[in-house]
Amino acid sequence: MNKNIYEMEIILLSTYCDIALDILKKHKNLSVNKVITFSYIIKKNKYMNSSIYNASNKNDLVLKCLSQLNGLFDDYCENIQYIIGAIHLLIENKKISEVLGELIYIETSEIVIVDNSFINNAIKESKKYSDKQFLKEVVRSV
Repeated sequence: MNKNIYEMEIILLSTYCDIALDILKKHKNLSVNKVITFSYIIKKNKYMNSSIYNASNKNDLVLKCLSQLNGLFDDYCENIQYIIGAIHLLIENKKISEVLGELIYIETSEIVIVDNSFINNAIKESKKYSDKQFLKEVVRSV
């Protein structure tokens, strides 16, 4: 494999490690499926400046958030391997743990800044969804 491809994979893994860890620091625990989906959406919004909603949105936050996946099926599928790899690295390095399909942030003395952004509000609302219902909505969105 080309050196540039290795470097790109390292950058993607590092980016997803930061994003997944940040999600779990703020929300303490979340299912693997939700971490994968929200990590992709956060990366897309953060690095591609494509956010279409803001924190003033209050209704159907999860559905609005997932609507940002529309038309990105191939890219989403390609990124899943890197997100899973990042989660694996975080578990191996004991930054997070996995219990019955839930990823749990391992407490440290770090200060966590609570963010009331649109995506964080959507993540909070997603905790009301079962994993099955959440995945149905993801499939509808992509």
